[in-house]
Amino acid sequence: MVASPKLDTTPFSISPNPNSLYITPSLKGVLAKARFTINKRQGLTCAALGDVGMGKSTVLRYLYGEYAAKENCVTTLIPTPKFPTLFGMLKYICSDFEIEPKRSYVAQQDALQEFLLQSYQNGKNVVLFIDEAQLLDNQQLELIRGFLNFETHEHKLIQIVLAGQLELRDKLNTEKNKALYSRISTYSVLDPLTPEETKAMIEYRCSYAGINNPFTDEAMETVYIKSKGIPRSILKLCALAYEMMDMAGENTITPDYIEDSAPEVAVE
Repeated sequence: MVASPKLDTTPFSISPNPNSLYITPSLKGVLAKARFTINKRQGLTCAALGDVGMGKSTVLRYLYGEYAAKENCVTTLIPTPKFPTLFGMLKYICSDFEIEPKRSYVAQQDALQEFLLQSYQNGKNVVLFIDEAQLLDNQQLELIRGFLNFETHEHKLIQIVLAGQLELRDKLNTEKNKALYSRISTYSVLDPLTPEETKAMIEYRCSYAGINNPFTDEAMETVYIKSKGIPRSILKLCALAYEMMDMAGENTITPDYIEDSAPEVAVE
């Protein structure tokens, strides 16, 4: 095997970089459902729900990047929905859409509605992406439900794409939020990777970084066993094993490297 080049960064970064997202067959289905909601202007999609470490933020940013690049779309992303007031959240969203700030909540909401209607008439699709959506409180969820009332006879004027932990599902499926829950167009829960997908993800990350895959088949099997197929845990194990291999001056990662790495990283 040819030695891998010395890299300034790890090929296995856990940062939510959409460019390094490995798209599994099941993830293709997740993306297809979200695209259906956005493209057909159906309103609300819970595009990526899952436990910690499942890659929800990366999936959301992948979709955001895709639609931000479209000329017929107007997009914004809220990475963490922490707002002191409901009016503050509304003003933040309006500011991202370059809507003039208003002094009252009602006036600001009217300005947003006018913007959405004008955008629709101009052939633009407005898309709001919200990450860490489990942090939304009931009032903020009600605000989102109100956004979905902005519609024509056929289409929603704003598409809302949520990603969050599984507690978001439980929060939505309550008496207080049943009106919003009933308006969810599509819904996806991210599953752990299979052994085959784990191997393919490792190979993809190496290819993306421009290096030869230093992991033996047995090492990749061990990664799956230790990580239980959770993407962030896979990357943590691979990153440390790769660094240990590099420090040892070797160019092959065997199961021993994974076994040595496992106690040193926090796997989900």
